[in-house]
Parts: sequence; structure tokens; C-alpha cells
Amino acid sequence: MRNFNVIGLFLSAVVVSGGAHAADAIIETAPEAVLADPGFVWTGFYAGVNAGYGFGGDDRVGVRVDDNFIGNIGKIEQNGFVGGAQIGYNYQIDNFVLGIEADFQGAGLDDNTSGEIGGVDIRAKSSIDWYGTLRPRLGYAWDRTLVYGTGGLAYGRVNYKMSADGDQFMNEDKTRAGWVVGAGVEHAFTDHLTAKLEYQYINFGDYTVESEGISTRASPDFHSIRIGLNYKF
Repeated sequence: MRNFNVIGLFLSAVVVSGGAHAADAIIETAPEAVLADPGFVWTGFYAGVNAGYGFGGDDRVGVRVDDNFIGNIGKIEQNGFVGGAQIGYNYQIDNFVLGIEADFQGAGLDDNTSGEIGGVDIRAKSSIDWYGTLRPRLGYAWDRTLVYGTGGLAYGRVNYKMSADGDQFMNEDKTRAGWVVGAGVEHAFTDHLTAKLEYQYINFGDYTVESEGISTRASPDFHSIRIGLNYKF
């Protein structure tokens, strides 16, 4: 009888031990949960800096005296360095990215032209010292690469000068409102740092500049290519 009790205890210990090892085996072999990588998300605020070059304006200078057209002297093509800062917000829906961006640029855009009318040498010069834009953006994202179009409001400070035989008789500074369109590509190198290449065309509209009975119709505009860096918050 005592032997049967010993055998029973031994079998119980084996069963308990086997169950414990089986439980350990189940725990040790249980697969770990794998979370899918959601990829890069463009949604969020950002701020950054940019620099580039402006070129290719088409401001044709015609001269009027007492509202009578007397001739053209040439074309002003503003060109020079541009650089500044931008801030904006993006919201991503599937692969589409909607956004709004504002920028402010310092500029060294200027050009001049001259011609002779009625034996008088007339010279005109135009420059843009600063400008800014406020634009919605609409783009399509392939994970970390975004291609977008943009357009909206532009504003800037335009200076216009004119002289006759070396005597300056016109010097007008005016803040103008106009429009901008453009497109670009932006890539996220990290979760916070992105870089972009962007084209813009900016037009400040036509307006009359006049002094001492002599006037011209100014139409400042230019193209620009810019590179930029953004920090995504």
C-alpha cells in the first residue's frame, strides 16, 4: 500500500512538472505582435528658410507726355537674389496633402533700360526690395516625397525711377498687391527635416507712374527658382 502511495505521488509530480514545462513552452513560443509601419505623415506645422534667384521680368517701358504716347524705350527684366523665411501647415488625406503657406522675402531684383525719343535720352530703372506671398498648396505624396502646386496673393515694394538727359524727374516707391503661381517638390529626409525645390511666377499688376506730365505704365513681374529647408513640428 505504501508503494502505491509513493508511485501516486511520483506520477502527480510528473504531471504537474510536465504541465509547468508545457506552459513555459507556450509562453516562450508565443509570436510577438508586429505593428505595421504607417509611413511618413505630412500633417503638421512647419517653418523654414529659403534662398534663390529671380529673373525674366517683362516690363515694357512706353513713355507718354500729357497722355500722348511718344514711344517705347525698351524692356525692364528684374533679376537678382531672393531669400527669406516661410511658415505653414499641411493636412494629409490618404496621399493628398492640403496646406497653407506664408513667406516673406528680401530681394535684390532690379534692371534698367534707356532709349532716345525726340533727341532726348530717357532712362528708366525698376527695383523690388522685398515681397511676400500667402498661398494654399495642393499636393500628392509618395510617402516622404511630395509634389505640389501653389498660387495666391503676392505683395511687395516696387521702386520706379526715370530720368531725361541724366536729370532724374521720377522716383516713386509703392507697395503693390498682385498674384503668384508656382509648383515644387519636397522631400522629408527625417521625421522633422524636409527640403524643397520650388518655382514661382509673381506679377504685381499694371499701374501708372507719373511726374511732371510724363508717365509710363509699369508692370513689374518676375520668375524665381528657390531651394528651402523646413522643420516639421
